[in-house]
Amino acid sequence: MRIAIIKSNYTPFGGAEKYTTRLIRAFAARGVAVDVLTSELGKWDGIENNIGWVRLSQVKRNNLLRLLTFNSAAKRYLRKEPYHCILGMDRTDYQTHLRAGSGCHAAWIERRCAESSPLRCLSVKANPFHKAMLGIERRAFLSDSLRKIFCNSFLVRNEIFRYYPSTDSKLQVVHNGVEWNEFTDKFEKGLSQNKKLRESLGLGKDRFYYLFLGSGYERKGLMKAIRALGMLPDHTGLLVVGKDRNENRYKTCCQKEGLSHRVHFFGPQREVTSFLQVADAFVLPTIYDPFSNASLEALAMGLYTITSNANGCAEIISDGAGYVIKDLRDTGSVAEAMKNALGAHLSKWEIRETVKHLDFDGQLKEIVDVCLTDASMKNINA
Repeated sequence: MRIAIIKSNYTPFGGAEKYTTRLIRAFAARGVAVDVLTSELGKWDGIENNIGWVRLSQVKRNNLLRLLTFNSAAKRYLRKEPYHCILGMDRTDYQTHLRAGSGCHAAWIERRCAESSPLRCLSVKANPFHKAMLGIERRAFLSDSLRKIFCNSFLVRNEIFRYYPSTDSKLQVVHNGVEWNEFTDKFEKGLSQNKKLRESLGLGKDRFYYLFLGSGYERKGLMKAIRALGMLPDHTGLLVVGKDRNENRYKTCCQKEGLSHRVHFFGPQREVTSFLQVADAFVLPTIYDPFSNASLEALAMGLYTITSNANGCAEIISDGAGYVIKDLRDTGSVAEAMKNALGAHLSKWEIRETVKHLDFDGQLKEIVDVCLTDASMKNINA
């Protein structure tokens, strides 16, 4: 049996790449011949040598050309090569199974416009890149060859159904997975060596730290978290791990608000475990996140998790394990959510237990089982 998995680009920092890597290994462990269709070879961590690699051409001059040229190259290749199953992990319109890890682009534009001025909304809608994304999304979701759309949250499922109601029978929710068992030693080390780990990062031993983890600060809501921090007691601080080309804008805001001594920018990090170990709570007031892996990892490390109802991960936050922000437009509402972390709630041990059922192995098995069952019924190509 031959399976093709489509993932255009790879970065060791990416949650989508981590998920794709695990899926590749899960298929291979079932004795399936796996070919990875990508524009980047030789850079993937944790992939064995027995995987087939197919390099597809991609013009990387800008986002629009990256999107269109990779999609075109994938179609050309797949029309010539027979596969029992083609699993798309990216924005492509030629597959039999699709994991909509990035959500519904039409819904994202709607949310973006709700947070923007009418002029900026018009600019987004007129942008050729977003028009191309919507075209590929529509062709992908409405393709007769598409058998299943894996949604990582009910948020995503409901949005896809709202824009593309004919996909109803193809939609299946499989929440993101987390390395729950693998986090055990890291979790226990964080509890036993918290002060030592904080000292290694230059942090105060007795301060209460919120962790913000994510790149693309505007969409992830960093400014909301910074301004809310200013409404909290002075012994609270914010650790920012991620990247944004406009990072200086956020540092300037901290200076103006008198928060520079309380907000610490660490930039992008290949390994974020130490930050999860030293933090007291996690905050992500995101405008839109189909299902934040960082939020799930924070829960698996026992962190009280504050996020918005625009994050699919909010669906799995149990009472006492976190707080869902009621109104992102109100800084007071964000501050109130963050303030809840300072009060009584579940212990770190108890918070961690709430996501035990989302261990990666079980979540991946659900996707692999569906793909292999469909593939065994008929030799198909999109």
